[in-house]
Amino acid sequence: MKNKRKIISILLSIIIIIFFPVLSISKENKNCFLNYGKEQISLEYFSEICLTPGENESMLNFSWYSKYSHGTSKIKIWEKGAKERIFEGESIDIGNGFISNKVTVTNLKANTTYIYSYECDGLWSQPLEYKTQDFQNYTFVFMADPQIGASSKKMKSNEDGVEKDAYNWNKVIKKSVDKSNNPSFIVCGGDVTNATEDSYDLSKTYKSNLEYSGFLSPSYLRHIPIANAIGNHDKDNENFCNHFNMPNLTNLGETIAGGDYYFTYGNTLYLFVNTNNLNISQHKKFIDEAVEENKDMKWKVAVFHHDIYGGGQHEDDKDIKILRSEMPPILEDSKIDLVLCGHDHIYSRTYPLKNNEKIMDFTVERLENSKEKVDIIKNNEGITYITGSSSTGSKFYKQDKNKSKYIKKIYSEEIPTYTVIEIKQDLINIITYEVNRDKPVDNKIIIQK
Repeated sequence: MKNKRKIISILLSIIIIIFFPVLSISKENKNCFLNYGKEQISLEYFSEICLTPGENESMLNFSWYSKYSHGTSKIKIWEKGAKERIFEGESIDIGNGFISNKVTVTNLKANTTYIYSYECDGLWSQPLEYKTQDFQNYTFVFMADPQIGASSKKMKSNEDGVEKDAYNWNKVIKKSVDKSNNPSFIVCGGDVTNATEDSYDLSKTYKSNLEYSGFLSPSYLRHIPIANAIGNHDKDNENFCNHFNMPNLTNLGETIAGGDYYFTYGNTLYLFVNTNNLNISQHKKFIDEAVEENKDMKWKVAVFHHDIYGGGQHEDDKDIKILRSEMPPILEDSKIDLVLCGHDHIYSRTYPLKNNEKIMDFTVERLENSKEKVDIIKNNEGITYITGSSSTGSKFYKQDKNKSKYIKKIYSEEIPTYTVIEIKQDLINIITYEVNRDKPVDNKIIIQK
């Protein structure tokens, strides 16, 4: 068995080296819903590094693939004009022709520009810039279901589908970064790619590698950390846990892609729950322990892939019914303020909910000297659930004919969306935009506490 895996690994390495050095996404791709910009996106699979939030705001996680291991993975980082620091981490042979490298950097300061470089196959990369933001008042961007490669069914080849989705993924990130004025990080609601790798099927492994190249291709991911929930298309894919360096990763709620994990940033605790695993008692243990260890956090945000209150076609799925029955009491007991989901490929936002009932203690107001409507939720007892639409346009679902009684707003146009979330000491501001005109698809939401 081991010899067979070794032979397959060698064959895969040869295939990738020969046939998969560089792909490029042309600005002339007429299948993209966004057709601006002059840049080309490189899909050089094995060299792209990905940043992930660290355990707290002063830490940053790095992960990247290489073809060879030199015993340890290394990052060097420095402030402009200051002495460099070198951090070492894990270097693991993942058995598919590549090495997974993971390093954590510590003692970062707010509002500071850093330069970093990483070692890959015995060479140091070109210096790259990473700028920290304010640690107390900051924004992050939420998106869901990029599902790179899902467009392949409508295209001539897998490569064409990945090119289209990666191009759009890059453009959506660009728009969200511009709108949010440099977010501290990105949160993705899962289903980062479409295919699952298979060490015994070279074509599936090649397809998964190609899709991860597309997902990692935007240059923004070299400068902005991204925290991903584990989607149903990710749960059985080792590429997920090998490509991303998840902080405080546990074996609770575990699938092949990884388990539940969390991080803190400023005054907020972010809980990522792998809802593909329906062992609810494990999720409860994870949430209870993370909340207990971080009692001083004012805000608590939970992120998981499966939308339990949305208006899409998954509403009556067996796993959704289980999660809708079992998860809300756990979240409510832990006083979660906001839940971010994906899966239904339709944007929706619930009323504040508690005990599966709407909490109507909120007001709808107009901002002074503006036509903009704002939903203000004051000291709410319930939880607001937001589901992101497709962030690339690779796949859309239809709205369920009977709108869920839990939903305050739904947007089912086949236009990708992104959500900008601002965290302050006493409030959370939330605005969701469609990407074509950067037009809000919902009222602005303010959660006060």
